[in-house]
Amino acid sequence: MLQKELNGHKVCDALRSNIRVSILRELIKTYPERLSIGEIKKRLGLHLSEMTLHFHLRKLEESGLVELDGSGRGFRALKQALTITFNHNGIRVKEREES
Repeated sequence: MLQKELNGHKVCDALRSNIRVSILRELIKTYPERLSIGEIKKRLGLHLSEMTLHFHLRKLEESGLVELDGSGRGFRALKQALTITFNHNGIRVKEREES
């Protein structure tokens, strides 16, 4: 199992929004499948504009937690598991991916 560290501050910034946490949970549930903005809205019962939802997805993408397929097929979580550890040295985030 390969482990890669992410920027903990960017991850925490992305996850400080309950909407983004809900989106990430849904994407992890459907991993490795991709979901469109419309599918995410429907699954979560969100009444946000597509532009607002796209803003939240971009925050998750910038943190390294999700990716957008360049062909427009939708967003997906990058990993099935994520561990966030807080200690005296700061924040540490580890992703696990199957090798």
